[in-house]
Amino acid sequence: MKTVLIFLDHGLGVAYFFETELAKQLTEKKVRLVFLLQDALLPKMREEYDGNNQLVFLSMREKQATDYKNSHLAGLQEVVNYLRGSTASTRIPLTYVDTNRRRKHYEAKGRWKIILRIVTPIISLMRRSKIARDLFRWMQQVFFTTNIYSDYFTEYKPDLVISCTAGWRIDRYFLREAIKRKIRTASVTIGWDNPSSNGLPGAKVEYVNVWSDIHKWELNKGVDWPIEKINVGGMPLYDGYINHKWLMPRDEYFRVHGLDKKKKVITFATTALSISPNLHIVEILADIIENGKLAEPSQLLIRLHPNHFKSTPRYEQEREAIIAIAKQNKNIHIIEPKVLAGNLPRYSGEDYPEKTSMYEYSDVLVTIYSTMALEAALHDTPIVSACIDTQTGWKDYYWVPLSKVPNWPTAARMVKTRAGRTAYSAEELVVCIDAYLKNHDLEKQERLNFAKQELVFLDGSSTKVTAEFILSLLR
Repeated sequence: MKTVLIFLDHGLGVAYFFETELAKQLTEKKVRLVFLLQDALLPKMREEYDGNNQLVFLSMREKQATDYKNSHLAGLQEVVNYLRGSTASTRIPLTYVDTNRRRKHYEAKGRWKIILRIVTPIISLMRRSKIARDLFRWMQQVFFTTNIYSDYFTEYKPDLVISCTAGWRIDRYFLREAIKRKIRTASVTIGWDNPSSNGLPGAKVEYVNVWSDIHKWELNKGVDWPIEKINVGGMPLYDGYINHKWLMPRDEYFRVHGLDKKKKVITFATTALSISPNLHIVEILADIIENGKLAEPSQLLIRLHPNHFKSTPRYEQEREAIIAIAKQNKNIHIIEPKVLAGNLPRYSGEDYPEKTSMYEYSDVLVTIYSTMALEAALHDTPIVSACIDTQTGWKDYYWVPLSKVPNWPTAARMVKTRAGRTAYSAEELVVCIDAYLKNHDLEKQERLNFAKQELVFLDGSSTKVTAEFILSLLR
C-alpha cells in the first residue's frame, strides 16, 4: 500500500480533500492518507472517520514549528521569509507581492525598518536573476531544515508528501524535511491568487496541481517552476457547486436568514480587511436599501469576512458596527462564516451549503473582485465590484484605495473578460445593480467565459483529474 503524508494548515485545505471525493477516490485505490492537522481539529476528524484504517490524523506540530521559527536564528529567518515573500520574477505581475511589501515597510518600526531598506538591492537582484533565486532556494534548504517530523517519516515511510501551500507558511519546515530525505513532494493550489501573491516557495517542491493555464504560467515564469511538473487540475471543491451537491431548497434558505421571498436579494461579500475597511460600503448599501433607491424592492444580505472574527481590534470594531446597522433595519441580514472546529480561524471549511445557496438565490452579488466573484460567475450570478474608496482607511495601518484593485492580477482578468461591472461611487453602484435587476442575463456569456478561463473544468470532473494526478506521482 502506498502512503501519502498531507500537511493541511488551512480549512480550505481540509475541505479540498474531505468536502470533495478526493480523499475517497485515493483510498479506493489502496492509498493510505496520513493527514497533519491543527490540534483543535484532530478529535473531530478522528471521530468522523473512526474505523477507516486508510485515514490517519496526526498533529501538524504547529507549536514546535513556531518555536523553531522564533528561537533558531529568529531574526535571520524573519529576514529570509521577507525576502522570499517579496520576490518573484518580473516576467509576471508583482502587484500582490509589492502590496505586501509596502505594508511591511509602512508598519515596520525601529531596527526592522532599517533592515528592510538594506535588503532592497537583494530583492531587486533576485527578481531579475534566476541564479540568485536558485541560490536563495538552496540556502533555505541548507540552513533552515528541521527534524520536527522525523518520527513521522520513519514510522509511515511516505511515498509522497503534499501540502496545501508551497512552503508559504510553516509547512515549509515539513516540506524541507521531506526534501532532505529525498521523498517526492507536491503542492495543491487552494487559493485563486496563491500563485501570484506569495512570492517564492518556502521549499523546493517538485510538483504542483493548479486551477488553470494562467496559474501554470504564473508559477513557471514567476518562480521558475518546471512546466512539465505543473498539472492543471482545476479546483476540486468547485465540483460541488457545479453538481449542486450542497444546495439548500430556496424556501429553507430564505427561512434561515429571515428573507422576504417577494423582494430581490442583494448580497455583499466583504473583502479581506488587510486591504481596506468595508464599513463605508455597507453604509452605502444600507442607505440604498433603506431609502428604496433601487428599481425593485430589495433586501441586503451581508456576508462577513473570516478576518472579522480575528482578535484584531479594528476588525472586531468593524464587525460590531456592521451588525449594529443590520439590527436597525429589517431588510438587512448578516451571514457569519462558520468555525471549522475548536478555536480555529473561520475559513469557511464547513460553509458550502450556505455559500452555494447564497450564490444561487442572490439576484446580484456585490464584492470587490474577491474569489467570491469567480464563484458567483460559476453560479451565473451577476457581479458588481464596489471599488469605492474610503475617506479614512485604517488609522495608523497600511491600506489600499479600492479604486486601485481593478488593476490587480486576478481582478484585471475579470475586467478583461467583462464578466461583471465596476462601481466607483454610490451613484454608479445603484446604476450597476439596477441594470442586473432589470436583466439578469446581462454578461451571461462573459461570466461563463471567465469561469472557464479560471477553472478549466466546468463539467464536475476536477476532483477526478486531480486524483489521477496524485496517483500518477505514486506510480
